[in-house]
Amino acid sequence: MKYALSLVLIPVCTLSALAIYTWGVWCFEAAAVERALEFLRSSPTYGFDGIPESVRVENVERIGLTSWRITIAFVCRHSGYGDRTGKVILPVLTPHRIRIELDRGHIIEAIIDEVWNELTQEPIKR
Repeated sequence: MKYALSLVLIPVCTLSALAIYTWGVWCFEAAAVERALEFLRSSPTYGFDGIPESVRVENVERIGLTSWRITIAFVCRHSGYGDRTGKVILPVLTPHRIRIELDRGHIIEAIIDEVWNELTQEPIKR
């Protein structure tokens, strides 16, 4: 009888633990995506003239235990990067893709179109 109970409890406990783990990962993923979207909305490039309806999360990738890489597409009403106040800019819809990396909820990298560092507000040196 003890063994029969074990045959039932072990799979039930294992499935319960797996469900709790999966739920926890999903919660962390949702929080990471929300944090990345908050960063984008407050960033100089998007903040200058980003179109809210254009924002689309394209990819969410878990890196290790505490890090995430999130790719978000968005469109701006003008060309260029950063706060372009007072600069000569073209009035053309410009699609962008930002790759945001987070570790424990902190933004550690934010690269737009592989050419612009949104954290330091400067071009990527190649």
